[in-house]
Order: sequence, then C-alpha cells, then structure tokens
Amino acid sequence: MTNNQQLNVLLPTNEDTTGPYYPIYFRDEGWEDLTQIHPGVIAGPKGKQILLRGRILDRNGNLANGVLLEFWQANAKGIYRNPSSENHPDLDPWFDGYGRLRSNTGEYSFRTIFPGTSKDRAPNITLTIFSDGINRIVTQIFFGNQKANETDPLLATLNDQDKERLIAKYDGSSSDGTDVYTHDIIMAGDNETPFFDDFLS
Repeated sequence: MTNNQQLNVLLPTNEDTTGPYYPIYFRDEGWEDLTQIHPGVIAGPKGKQILLRGRILDRNGNLANGVLLEFWQANAKGIYRNPSSENHPDLDPWFDGYGRLRSNTGEYSFRTIFPGTSKDRAPNITLTIFSDGINRIVTQIFFGNQKANETDPLLATLNDQDKERLIAKYDGSSSDGTDVYTHDIIMAGDNETPFFDDFLS
C-alpha cells in the first residue's frame, strides 16, 4: 500500500461498527438532554432535573470502544409516552421520555428528569446498548434510597448483589443544583450487569 492510499483510509464510525445505518438527523444532540425541548424554546418538562453519568465497560474492565445508548423512561408523574397513554391527563406535553447518545470512549452523561413511580414499578430508566460484538442488550437503571425499590417486581426476582448492580448512586449536586447519579454498566464477565428481554411498560 502506498503512502497516498494509507492517507485515504478512514476510521470506522459507530454506525459502521454497530449498525444499523441511520439518517443524519439521528445525530441530533437534543436527544442527549431531555430537560430542553429545543434551543430557544423556554418551556420544559415538569420534574426534578438529574444528570445520569457513568461508564460502559467490557469483561476486562476496559471502557467500551464505541457504544450507542438509548434511554426510555416515564415522566415525573410515572406516565410513559406510548399509544396507550396518548390521552392520559398526566402526560407531559414537553417530555417525550426517549433519549439517545453515542460515546466513542465508553463514558456517558445523560441529562433528564427524575422518573416517577409507574404503577407498581420503582422509578427507573430502561437502557438499550448497541456496541461491537453485540446485537443489543437491555437493562434498567434504578435509583438509590427509593422506598419503591423494596417492592419493585423486577428487583424482587434478583439477589442482593444483582440488585446492587442495577442501582445508580447519588453523587451530590452539580453547580446548577442538578442531582447527579452515577452508574457503570459491565457488559460481560463475573460482575456483569443483569440484562433482560425487552421490557413492556
């Protein structure tokens, strides 16, 4: 291979390595912050703003090299935006509950509102992960010091160690008063995060 040919070799992007192939609007950074509707729009969702951040790790404890994360959650009153709730009086018109971000390093930071309790479920965020070597894996992130964790039907099926692997830890407040939670996801190995089939909420 000549030097000129080497210069023309492009590194694969997340779309190349994880697929599927999405149109350009899929990269909208607005999906990474559910506390804002769109730049310039003053209205926003009801509820306490939080920042969820952490790392996606492989079986050896190394940061995952390129991940696509999708988040889905209820609004502050515990209502999911889906066809069955389209006329619900507690549906927040300024909150879709769906977010998405990419991370080249395996670290993530996702700004949203604290999800409400939904039916018999404790506050949680469903997380779907796409990365090299996996089609997709799905888990749920819960929050520490929530009374509803004691009776959540999913957490009730797990031992104490696996429960702990699903609970984000409170990590103080940011300079703007936003509550910060941290949570690492381990995709495989001895300390693997519990993963599940698709959730129906």
